[in-house]
Amino acid sequence: MSKKGIIIVAAAALLIGFAALVVHNYKTKTSYKYAEKTAEELKPEQNPQDAVNEAVNKDAAIDEARKNSELLKVLPGDFILGDKEAPVLFIEYASLSCPHCADFSREAFERLKSEYIDSGKVKFIFRNFPLNQPALVAAMFADCQANDNKDQANEKYFLTLKALFKTQDAWAFDEKFVEKLEAIAQLDGMSSDRFKKCLADKALQDKILNARMEAAKSLQMRSTPSFFVNGEIAEGFVDYKVLKKLIDAKLSEKK
Repeated sequence: MSKKGIIIVAAAALLIGFAALVVHNYKTKTSYKYAEKTAEELKPEQNPQDAVNEAVNKDAAIDEARKNSELLKVLPGDFILGDKEAPVLFIEYASLSCPHCADFSREAFERLKSEYIDSGKVKFIFRNFPLNQPALVAAMFADCQANDNKDQANEKYFLTLKALFKTQDAWAFDEKFVEKLEAIAQLDGMSSDRFKKCLADKALQDKILNARMEAAKSLQMRSTPSFFVNGEIAEGFVDYKVLKKLIDAKLSEKK
């Protein structure tokens, strides 16, 4: 047989062999690309739903971690608004520079306070989750204001938060945010020297940042604001109706 004939026969044999392989793979519902892979390596490609299952399992694990977190209880050092014996504990994690957080403070919080906090149904805790330097400085200022007015610490703390959210546009997005916050502090009765001393308090800064990191880890925080109502979370921009429904459900459970 000539050299050309040998090549043709070899090519034909390869073609027949490849065709046989295709038929075999079709009948056995396998694919050539899986031939050298182990069963464990095949799972993600053969089961596209695994990605969904993984996400569901991850969310379930997050929910379980949150339920067991000590952060969903009243902690030493928390400033509490409302009756400490109220049946529903409402915890807000927020950044003072976060526009959605400011929207909640301006548009929904007063309704929440009037209907549930002032009536003794809900006790409210605000915890700082600063997303940037302006939010951290503002959080330190609020903390100092409360500690400088120990007889009215809770009231002073929440009034300061309200003022910071109300004036957020004036300081949070300005390069001179420290000067802006100092001006707000002076209007609120804090001297310039006290303000500077407050911002130089490394222990206070570490306390706020460590609390932020602990919340991120323990509660798997993914956005601000995040609300926890007797342990159940509502994240991001949540309107008053959603929170009202969640609070009412928790109140019903207590009956």
